[in-house]
Amino acid sequence: MTSLAAGADADLVILGAGCAGLSLAARLARSQHRLSVHIIEPRTEYEDDRSWCFWRPERHDLSDLVSHSWDGWRFSGATGPAVHHRVEGLRYQYVRGSDFYTRARERIDASSDITLHSGVHATGLVSLGEGPGAIVRVETDRGSIRARHVVDTRPRVMPARLYQSFAGVEIESEHRLPFDPAEVGLMDAMATDAGGMHFRYTLPLGRTRALVEWTRFSATPVPSGILSAELDAELARLGLASARVIRREGGVLPMGTPGDLPDAPAGVVVAGNSGGALRAASGYGFLRIQKWAQACAYRMQRGEPPVGHPSEPWLRRSMDRIFLQAVRADLERTPDYFLALARGVPPAGLVRFLSDAALLPDYARLIASLPTVPFLRQLAPTAVPPVRDLVRA
Repeated sequence: MTSLAAGADADLVILGAGCAGLSLAARLARSQHRLSVHIIEPRTEYEDDRSWCFWRPERHDLSDLVSHSWDGWRFSGATGPAVHHRVEGLRYQYVRGSDFYTRARERIDASSDITLHSGVHATGLVSLGEGPGAIVRVETDRGSIRARHVVDTRPRVMPARLYQSFAGVEIESEHRLPFDPAEVGLMDAMATDAGGMHFRYTLPLGRTRALVEWTRFSATPVPSGILSAELDAELARLGLASARVIRREGGVLPMGTPGDLPDAPAGVVVAGNSGGALRAASGYGFLRIQKWAQACAYRMQRGEPPVGHPSEPWLRRSMDRIFLQAVRADLERTPDYFLALARGVPPAGLVRFLSDAALLPDYARLIASLPTVPFLRQLAPTAVPPVRDLVRA
């Protein structure tokens, strides 16, 4: 890639070809408005390393990506009966990372106007002017390219009110697994210890196959080695230590990122998880990314600059902040909070809350189901650790 002496080499450069970057590029690839797009991505190969889930009706615009779905889901603590949920007309649906990557890259490869540069690292962004019309020079370890617009979806370490750290394995057993194949274990065996709150997330993919994740909510990210060891112990407890491991996945999701988005030069939009894609109270982000990608692509097709993720409505932002601060302040009570929500909020209302569609009555039921005093204490914002402390963690 060699920049021209003047002007722009591309209409758009997308930094990062993960879920957000590929979603935007794939939508632009299907557009009748031809835009020159370059995608900069460090990885050279894609692995089946992600799982995305959401609630939708049986048929929808992403149905062809769904590899499995369930009509029930449950919550449970370390002891006592589980709480079982289902909503008429809705299913909990699963998109495999490999299927998403394959379809997105097929659409990109079919477009002569979009180029994916694999194995290339972006090293800097320089705005060659001021204001919305500034051209941006994208510097990489293979040269530079000038773009009218840049969308930066690269992951980065960010401060958050809470972190959701997880390690998962897809397993195959010679014997029938101890999971109901018709029901997802959304938050099973919730409990706390010195490391924070933990639970098991289970997607049964058949009678002998499942994706099992060990998840922790904590004030700082949990190292992957600790999570993997705890996941192995949980599998052993379930009698699944000898099950064949098909693949692994894991990550850390920042929940409730406070303050402004990362600084960016003129002409650069930050998107993806670092740009506000994740729902603070849940960590769900796939549908939010798809909605953003559609809106962003539509704007660019009309000749307008790209747009970032929309800001959260005041009520949702406030409720998420109060909830996460209450959890962080007293992690030992967190399983009780989630079980109270599962028991006290009707399933349809709880799904609407987790899916960015809550109504005022849903918020009222949510507030009524939770203990009053711990949440009233969180009406004022609290501080979060600086980024330098997170890097050390």
